[in-house]
Amino acid sequence: MGTEIRQRPDSREVDVSSSRQKVAVIGGGVGAITAAYAITQLPDWQDRYEITLYQMGWRLGGKGASGRNARAGERIEEHGLHIWAGFYDNAFRLMRDCYEGLVRAGLRDPGAPLGTLEKAFHGLDHFLLAEDVPQPDGSSALHPWRIDFEPNQQTPGSGGVIPSPYTLFRMLLARLADLLGAHGGLALTAQELPPRFQPGFRTRNLPLSAPSPLHALRAYADTLPEDARRHGRSERAELAALVAHAQDWHGGVLQRLPDSDTARRVHYLISLSLAFCRGAIAEGCFLDGFDAIDDREISDWLLHYGAAQDAVYSAVFRGCYDYVFGYPGGITDHRSVGAGTAIRGLLRLAFCYKGSLFFKMQAGMGDTIFAPYYQLLRHRGVGFRFFNAATRLVLDQEGGGIAAIEMVEQAAVRNGDYQPLREVAGLPCWPSEPLWDQIGGFLDPDFECERTPPRGRAYRLERGRDFDQVILGASLGSMPYLAPELCAASPRWRAMLDRVQTVATHAAQFWVDRTPEQLGWNDLVAAHNSGPQTDLQTVITAFAEPLDTWADMSDLLVRETWPDPGPASIAYFCSPCRDAGADPGTMQQRTRDWADSQLVRMWPGALKDGRFDAGILHAIGGGDDETRFAAQYFRENFFGSERYVLSVPDSVQYRLPPDGSGFDNLYLAGDWTRCGINAGCVEAATISGLAAARGLTGAEIEIVGEGDLAPDDGPGDAVRLASPYAQTAPWPLTPLYGTGSIDGFFSFHAVEAAALEAVLPDGMYLLPQGLTPAGTHPVAVLANQQIGVRMSILPRLLGYRNYFEAIVAINWVGIEGQDGIFSYLPNLYLDNRAAQWAGIWMYGFNKRMGRLSMGQSAYDVASPEGRPIWSGRYRQPGFSRPLMESPECAAVEALCQQVVVSRSRFGGWHYSAFDFNLTSARIAPVAARIEVSDPTLANLPAGEMSARPLVMGDSVGATRQQGLPGAFRIWTSWTLSNPFDSRRLAVLEAERARLP
Repeated sequence: MGTEIRQRPDSREVDVSSSRQKVAVIGGGVGAITAAYAITQLPDWQDRYEITLYQMGWRLGGKGASGRNARAGERIEEHGLHIWAGFYDNAFRLMRDCYEGLVRAGLRDPGAPLGTLEKAFHGLDHFLLAEDVPQPDGSSALHPWRIDFEPNQQTPGSGGVIPSPYTLFRMLLARLADLLGAHGGLALTAQELPPRFQPGFRTRNLPLSAPSPLHALRAYADTLPEDARRHGRSERAELAALVAHAQDWHGGVLQRLPDSDTARRVHYLISLSLAFCRGAIAEGCFLDGFDAIDDREISDWLLHYGAAQDAVYSAVFRGCYDYVFGYPGGITDHRSVGAGTAIRGLLRLAFCYKGSLFFKMQAGMGDTIFAPYYQLLRHRGVGFRFFNAATRLVLDQEGGGIAAIEMVEQAAVRNGDYQPLREVAGLPCWPSEPLWDQIGGFLDPDFECERTPPRGRAYRLERGRDFDQVILGASLGSMPYLAPELCAASPRWRAMLDRVQTVATHAAQFWVDRTPEQLGWNDLVAAHNSGPQTDLQTVITAFAEPLDTWADMSDLLVRETWPDPGPASIAYFCSPCRDAGADPGTMQQRTRDWADSQLVRMWPGALKDGRFDAGILHAIGGGDDETRFAAQYFRENFFGSERYVLSVPDSVQYRLPPDGSGFDNLYLAGDWTRCGINAGCVEAATISGLAAARGLTGAEIEIVGEGDLAPDDGPGDAVRLASPYAQTAPWPLTPLYGTGSIDGFFSFHAVEAAALEAVLPDGMYLLPQGLTPAGTHPVAVLANQQIGVRMSILPRLLGYRNYFEAIVAINWVGIEGQDGIFSYLPNLYLDNRAAQWAGIWMYGFNKRMGRLSMGQSAYDVASPEGRPIWSGRYRQPGFSRPLMESPECAAVEALCQQVVVSRSRFGGWHYSAFDFNLTSARIAPVAARIEVSDPTLANLPAGEMSARPLVMGDSVGATRQQGLPGAFRIWTSWTLSNPFDSRRLAVLEAERARLP
């Protein structure tokens, strides 16, 4: 039996000054806990934030919650099966920091059970697939397929850069070539093939023949630069031709395959891999990332690019769907996963792991992950309110932020501070039910069921009193009751809940008095795989429904406290399932039928009298077969946070980013957000939590693998547009101009005119205008990332690295002795030294170096020493659209296209013209709030400036509003006039000024 753990109080004094921002964290899953943990890693977090986590029920974990059953040997009872992949770099980094933090704080001894990360996670270097092979008599036979991955010396969580799509492509080709080399009898040489299959390519001094066209493809791919932007069109064409040739060769080889497990499996892998290669080249994945193909279903996409039908529907590919529960509605003959998400996940799993392919936790998910996080967070000063469930988020009157959170207290905690952990065999653990002696006064003892919204004593958290910022860490399955107001106010929220789907799951756990080896499993694996199977730790998927995945979890026996004699092994089973009431009978009954007909195929030694022998199952006190079977653990996950988030095609674009909820004090944390992986797993939730913390705090928080491309590899979500306009300068200036693209925020503000006049140089003055109230003058603020900046005659490769640039422009400016309407830029802050000097000496711009950062809804500008200058916060309520659909587009153009005037470094005035290609620009209206911290460096008055969203054609009252146009996020290309074209622009502007 366990011993209740009373948390040691934190001896440090915590400043509870009202100047700190109060952060309410809703939910206790991986995303929420990660966000809270990341904030507490900041050295000054207690001076800036007060964090309180509100948790439904008595334990943390969400889908990953587990509990200890005190009445059954303190056995571990999970929601399902949880195994970490070796590429979970962010999750392992934080988990390692947590375990080391526990030791430093004196909360855990490194010699204790799970005292270090290495004790908590053990590597697993293989997995198995349940391959059903048709037999001559029409039946099928189970041929377990073991796939091994060599361990490496890398440390999980050590950081680094995720390989680019093209690098992963080359790694895949290398693996395939090695696979053929290991099975040399299967790879027919080029000389053995009919003439139409000869490689016949003499490219970059490659030989005319190779062991196979696949080897020729690999050799050619290795000659090309790793940076796919440096590939020429002819090189891409040759690469595509080599892939097509390899597919033809593979088709010919299939006709001559020997009849063996190895031959069949190798050529399944080749067929699937070559189809990926062909599709990735054809659809530009090496340049655009994998989201470019996520509107297609992965099986359909592979078939379209030449994968064999039997390969796509083989166990190896079905296992990919089982791994992510990829069956909407739980209907397992209806597979559906987005192609980009599937490809990204498979390649990262296979080629980005560190240490081992998988890692098995050495206790329950709750014991291994959430108890350490809880103990250290509480020690650091984070508050936990168990049995306190959110039921609705309430918007303010403007619909711009969270004004209140409606809550229920599910149970009264008797001493006011619930202590949730019990010690089991020296390890702090969550119990499988509440510690009843600590609570009372509850309406419903099923605290975690979300069939209906949680019940209890209603109360309300108010903004400004109880919280300032909200981190929403609840699952997508909880949003129907939590976020109806958000959906009513935001088309993006409505679209997300409509397009991003969830699925129910179910699970069973067996404690068995015999080992899998004694039940005949090892012999079955050995019959269909090379080498002895004495080291078998089984994780197998693609098996028969309703439970398609099994993991041998016998290594957890040492963590449980069964009376002697205890069980000999533990088996976990899981799968997606249909919603409540869709299947007849109980979960226990369906599992029994499945064990009778299917489990005995994997465990032939469990067959007795034509059905599964339940007498091999362990139960305290024994009993007959039915008693033993009923004593096992069965679970169905139908509602709310229990449901698994799917990655169906054409859904990634509708996911909201963690720092882009569209509401100014709301951040999102969970694997349902747009977080780079976009699939249901611990790493996705961790990335989301880190991004939420980064957005809330503005801190530089490390995130590995947030996108497919490194930050300087391309614009990511930014629209790549080439300007359709020819430069009008006379020859030879015509082909020489600056060009690039931007992803940024435009906002327009009315600023005190006297303050602006003070920053104008001599000879410049503010022109009269009717856009702003008397005593004020228009200022445009452009906070952006500059992408692919270069002179027009240069390839992008020779341009600047991408950089951030924040521009303040005073519009409607006049020059003494010069006709025209101009803009003056009192400052441009950027983080690229070369671009700074070019702007200063070629155009006379007031470019200054600074520290800049940009998120989905935030932009911060600081001095090189880190002193804040100004910051922007942007709330995006809708989708991106062409700017031309706005009735305010002409007003935007009138401000953005004004000729810019500056003091030349060589004397006199310099005139330059930006063309933002507004007729092709895409924009998303935003509400903008600019906070000026340093008026001297910002050249703006201190305080806050705000701007409404740009009006769009389908908005309520969608007509041009008087005054300044609204704010928006913009994705567009731009050109900047040749620096030697200054005189012509001055003359042109003077002529335009004389037009009626």
